[in-house]
Amino acid sequence: MAVKESRRKSEAADTQVAEGQPHDYEMVVVLRPAAADAENEKAVENLQKMIEGQGGSIKQMEPWGKKKLAYPIAHLSEGYYILVRFNLDPAKTREIENKLRINEQVLRHLLVVDES
Repeated sequence: MAVKESRRKSEAADTQVAEGQPHDYEMVVVLRPAAADAENEKAVENLQKMIEGQGGSIKQMEPWGKKKLAYPIAHLSEGYYILVRFNLDPAKTREIENKLRINEQVLRHLLVVDES
């Protein structure tokens, strides 16, 4: 029992240290393809404002443009892809993902910790 308690204490200490420090993240977002490029650019700006609004700093934002999807999503065969690399406090990532989930313009997103 003493081993389990000490393991829990060390795990809790590790998470407390990691929470205060910002991490590097990489995120790919697939948006509904808009008819006009101006609408896609506005979506990119909104994504940037969302990250910066949470206290993050964007290192690189690379719109990949319209690409064919591997399988249909919401009866669409194309999506507008965006790659974003940014730095953010780990506690705020959940809020960004929640906002992306409720955004009807977002088809899919993937957020991972950038180890490089």
